[in-house]
Amino acid sequence: METKSHVIHVEGIPTITTASEHVHHHLNDIEQGNEAILLRIDTTGGEKGETGSIRLAKDGHTVLIPQPSDDPNDPLNWSWKKKHIILFIVALSAFCGDFGSGAGISTIVLQGAEWNMSPNDVNYAGNLNVIMLGIGGLFWIPFIYFWGRAPVLFWTQVAGTLFTLGCALTTNFTTFYGLRAMMGFTLTACQTIGLSYIKDMFFFHEHARKIGLWAALFLLSPYCGPLFGNFIIAGTGQWRIVFWLVFAVCCVDLVLIVSFADESWYRRDIPVADQPARGARLLRLIGVWQIRVHKGYFLPVLTACHRLLAVFILPIMVPTMIYYALSFMWAVGINITSSILLETPAALGGYGFGPRAVGYIYLTPIVAVTLGELFGHHFNDYLATRYIRAHDGIFRPEARLPTNFIAAAFMIPGLIIVGQALQQHLHYAAIVMGWGMYVFGVMIASVAVTAYALDCYPQGSGEVSAFINFARVGGGFAVGYFQQPWGAQQGYGVSFGIQAAIVAGAVGVLTVLYLWGERMRKGGRQLRFKAVA
Repeated sequence: METKSHVIHVEGIPTITTASEHVHHHLNDIEQGNEAILLRIDTTGGEKGETGSIRLAKDGHTVLIPQPSDDPNDPLNWSWKKKHIILFIVALSAFCGDFGSGAGISTIVLQGAEWNMSPNDVNYAGNLNVIMLGIGGLFWIPFIYFWGRAPVLFWTQVAGTLFTLGCALTTNFTTFYGLRAMMGFTLTACQTIGLSYIKDMFFFHEHARKIGLWAALFLLSPYCGPLFGNFIIAGTGQWRIVFWLVFAVCCVDLVLIVSFADESWYRRDIPVADQPARGARLLRLIGVWQIRVHKGYFLPVLTACHRLLAVFILPIMVPTMIYYALSFMWAVGINITSSILLETPAALGGYGFGPRAVGYIYLTPIVAVTLGELFGHHFNDYLATRYIRAHDGIFRPEARLPTNFIAAAFMIPGLIIVGQALQQHLHYAAIVMGWGMYVFGVMIASVAVTAYALDCYPQGSGEVSAFINFARVGGGFAVGYFQQPWGAQQGYGVSFGIQAAIVAGAVGVLTVLYLWGERMRKGGRQLRFKAVA
């Protein structure tokens, strides 16, 4: 049987399509129903290797999903360099939100002294900032569908940068309180729209790795803030310089956005010949181009808003949010409790560390996130490949979830170790070990559960990301109000032990998704939007 093949250049690498007299694989074969997809074709020989009109990656086996067009303006066809510069920009923008939020942890003692308030009362501004990270993430999602990704990226960063400047200049707590809220509301945008950028620019088989890179940077941010903040306070004794640093990082990100960012919204349901002219990049960045071509290309405002509800009521979404909130929320608790107790004088039951020593201890979660990314970067692909080979090239979203069981094996004992270390006043190395184990688990769980939700509802990438982010920061917001009093009243061994039990309970929710998630999706409404997200 004679088979002819030719090379098509996509995403800067050669991809292969074949044609033969007897074609057994067509574009309709890719979607297997209920979000199961044909992701691998055996082209080693024989009839099974005939791919027909399906385009494959350079390995000659992996099916490209979505199938790329021949349009150079299609984000899937952008160069490797352009894709990854924008990925870094989106990740850095996401970093700014939690970096600014975490930086405030190191400043509360000095701010309390300046404004005659207790550190716990000053920290209410930080708690408000955290919940606004979640609310803002939901608020900005409709905009990316009726206005576009790029203008939301640009204008939220402009606004967030100005609010950060205000925090560095303010002289009273009331103004600071309001500005901290608006910082969170605006700088959170890329913690949610980043997933839409990834889906727009990268093929399905690349998603887990790109989500890992994006998530690793912004999951580092709540720890980088206190780390640098404590070093600055130790060296200068001034809290405003911490916010000047956050302002500087936001400015660098803004310069990169203006220099390189682009609009990734692309309607695959519109033929290449009918695609609107893209115009100048800067006009796409500030949103002028989107307004000009809005009718027939972007979604109506009400439709874009309705998408949030449509995704939220799907059967997988709420259990996924519950699992993630119950697993992640204690990261905020450890952040708050450890930083306060480490700086409390030894005579009062603390460790008596100075700001510089606390800064060094914040290297613990940074190393843990880095190790988690290095592990997950390869392990997630290994799991997917193993599943696909065992199921005749078919991939189902539940293949992502075993990583989360491994994560739980680190998170649960990590919380127990931290609790016992604080309760028994053990050497700070015990806190380092427990904290590192927990954050390592959180990192690998975050990537796996985000990839799982995206695989379940690929047309709702923005909404999926927003709800997962809301679960993350909503739980963290709540912990900020009860973590410290809870530990002080019942003992940190008890409080962190209960937290570990709650994470174990969350694994029960995860088990339900792993065993019956496919059936739950099949029994629910299928997510189908007219415009491709």
